[in-house]
Amino acid sequence: MQTTLTPAAEGFHDLPEARPLCCGITAHLVDPSHIQPARAWRLSRHDEISRARHTGWYADHGQFEILTGYVYVFAEETDDDNDEPPTTYYALVESNDTDCHYLDPDAYDDPVTAAHAADRMAELIAELGRDCDAVRCAAMRARSGLVEANSIRREALGILRHVRACAADAESLGPAFARLWRQGLAGRRRAFDIVDERRPPPRTNPFDPERTATREECLADAWRDGWDCGASA
Repeated sequence: MQTTLTPAAEGFHDLPEARPLCCGITAHLVDPSHIQPARAWRLSRHDEISRARHTGWYADHGQFEILTGYVYVFAEETDDDNDEPPTTYYALVESNDTDCHYLDPDAYDDPVTAAHAADRMAELIAELGRDCDAVRCAAMRARSGLVEANSIRREALGILRHVRACAADAESLGPAFARLWRQGLAGRRRAFDIVDERRPPPRTNPFDPERTATREECLADAWRDGWDCGASA
């Protein structure tokens, strides 16, 4: 086993500072331009090294985004062709949907260890992603259901206003009013049940791009995003 490891900051280009993330890891948040060094190349996907039975982790409940662990290898150049260059391995997580990837700030001298680290990173990041996606989808269902229920209630109130102006139509329009009113109430009840069950506590601190959000803040942001999207659904 080698004893000299090349730090990630020396093996790759212009890495942003590694920061602790609320999913339980510390990583450089990188894009493809950061992980194209002159003397490093992708060795393999994590499962091809560690013989894991899976290739990645779903980061959303729709199973659209997949996070996959990879291992990069870095070989030092030497002046003597007979000397075997020391090798350093890095753990990386890539998304199939975005250009934001995660690079482990630690270096490894064993490819299997790096593969396990990459897979564990992908698992933790994906788990938080699924939790946020579930909260976002719940907020969308609640808001869109509330919008639809309120629309039905307005239709029922329109019938009521007409009946008040033209009492002769009360008998024929009464059942339609009652049906719509019950439907609207049921829809609002379902929406508020979702809010009561799934809404996380709101943020207590404003969004700050210079600070890593906590898990609770990520969930609160996901709810707000879904709530806003549900208004136009």
